[in-house]
Amino acid sequence: MTNQFIHPDLITKVINNDRSAQFQLFELTKGMLFSTCFRILNDEEKANDALQDAYVEVFQKIRTLKHPEAILVWMKTITVRKAIHASKNRIQFQEIGEAALSVSEKFDSWFDAELLDQAIQSLPDGARAVFTLIEIEGYTHKECGEMLGISGNTSKSQLNYSKTLLKRRITKLLQA
Repeated sequence: MTNQFIHPDLITKVINNDRSAQFQLFELTKGMLFSTCFRILNDEEKANDALQDAYVEVFQKIRTLKHPEAILVWMKTITVRKAIHASKNRIQFQEIGEAALSVSEKFDSWFDAELLDQAIQSLPDGARAVFTLIEIEGYTHKECGEMLGISGNTSKSQLNYSKTLLKRRITKLLQA
């Protein structure tokens, strides 16, 4: 993730507590960060609350940012952690039997982003959180495990499980 659309002068103004610059940064990033929260939480109200908490922390701690060119990555990390924290009492990781881990099922259909989003949102909480962090946000299994309080191996099995479920659910949605 790069800083293509955030000018260094804007970051300097935000660091200097310029309210107008803070609002501009919020406007530039709110869609991307809300999307991240919603994918993890699958609940608009909770996603908005987590996003608000993330921006509070961003604006409180922006002076500690050592590499302003990495502001988006830094903001996204704060946002992911806030969303995970908001979901801690909700995310359940399911025990997965060997039969549920057959990712090699043939899958050859075309589908659109809306269908994929619908299938992702239908995943169990744990599988959806891992899928979002690994496949959408680009975290490693180790990072994902640390954020969710699970092992890297559990992250791997949950990702495998989520992919299997996605294939099944997309196939079912295409047949409907």
